[in-house]
Order: sequence, then C-alpha cells, then structure tokens
Amino acid sequence: MPGTSSAQKLGLFDVTNLVIGAAVGADIYVVASAGSADLGPANLLAWIVAGIFAVIIAINFARCATVIREAGGSYACVRAAWGDFPGFIVGWAFWLAEIATIAVFPVAFVEYLGFFFPALTWFEQAAIKAALVAAITYSIIRGTKAAGRTNDVLTVAKLTPLLLLVLVGAIYLGTHMSTTVANFTPFAPLGFGQFEAALVVIFWAYAGFEFGVIPSDSVENPQKTIPKAMVLAMTFVALFYVIVNIVVIGGELDNAR
Repeated sequence: MPGTSSAQKLGLFDVTNLVIGAAVGADIYVVASAGSADLGPANLLAWIVAGIFAVIIAINFARCATVIREAGGSYACVRAAWGDFPGFIVGWAFWLAEIATIAVFPVAFVEYLGFFFPALTWFEQAAIKAALVAAITYSIIRGTKAAGRTNDVLTVAKLTPLLLLVLVGAIYLGTHMSTTVANFTPFAPLGFGQFEAALVVIFWAYAGFEFGVIPSDSVENPQKTIPKAMVLAMTFVALFYVIVNIVVIGGELDNAR
C-alpha cells in the first residue's frame, strides 16, 4: 500500500520467513516417500535439482517484483507485461486455487490436535477451526506488519519440530554409521528411469515461494530486500529438504528395499 510507513513495512527477516513458511509444509512428508518409491536413495539428486530450479524461478519472481512495485505478485507482473485480461486470468486462477485449498489448514490443524485431545466433540472442533481463522484474519486486518509478525511466529513454530528431527536424526546417523551406509547402498537400486517423474512431484514441495512477492509494495526497500529474501529463503529450504531426506533415508531401521 503506497501510504504504508517505513515502520509498518516488512523487513528482510519478515519476507524471508514469508517465503520459507509458504514453501515448507506437510508436502515434505508426502513427497519424500514418493521420491524414494521412484528412485530409492537417489531421490536426493532430484531434491537437489528441484531446489536449483526453484531458486532460479524464485529469483525471476523477485526481479519482476522489483520492477513492478505493486501488490499482487504474478497478477501484477502479467498485467503489466500483457494487459488487463491476461492479468485477470492469472489473478483469478491464483485466487480460486488458494480459496479452494486454504480450508485444508484449519481442518488439518484440528486433525493433528485430535491426536493429543481425542475426546474433542464436533462443536469443539468447529469452535477451534473458527478461532484459528479469526485469529489469522485479525492479524491481517491489523496491518501488514502485524501479519508479518504472526507469520514469523508460525514459521518458527512449524520449523522447530523438523529441526529437532534433523538434530536427533543426525546424532543417530553419526552413532550408527553401519546402518547409515547400508541404507544408502546401493544408491540407485531402481535406476534413473523415473527421475523426471520424481522431479516433477518433488518440485511441488518447493512451491509457495511466489507468495513472497505478493506484498512487494509493503516491503521496505523491495529492490534489495525481496531478491535477498528469495535467495536466502530458497537456499535454506533446498538445504533443509536435502538434510531432512538424508536423515530419513539414513535412519531407516528396515533396509529391505
């Protein structure tokens, strides 16, 4: 928003967390198993290649956002390049896709919460979902900075258990080297015939970085902040995904593949 003061704008930390939070999600669990089924331990190469592709595409998004300093991300860029109607199509396609999928989050939140509180009634589940949506909506209504701070907290909260998994897994791999070596041998037991198919599925886990350019008009010094945030965030996500997969594959207790 043009009138947003500097104090209310998003900084490098906020935008970096926005990109990381949008990219890292539950798909890491689903996609990791799919890649292993197609390639075995060699799916690590697909994660690396997909990460390189994601970083390159993210840099292009960042460049467009620094040239077209309007809110809207891909919508604003397409409209500036090709006109109102193509921008309308891209904007509505993006909006409809997000509206169709955003409902998954409160539902998934309650499903996971049910593991700790299995006796929740239907009314209690509905109330929790409504409270979650209301809390997020309130942070957005309060302004860009408040929404950014909320995303910072949620991103750190989401990454903490995964980082704990990596830490514990790394200790396990280091103290059980024979198991680790066995789980990576042979490295490509299924060959590379399904590499392209696995790459497409794995790239899906990196999707979401485009959210980082949507509030470009509310970012402090966007010409420098957005490219830096994109590179930092996607480099972190790529390394994080590769390390998580190393820990998961290396820590398998059953080596029967």
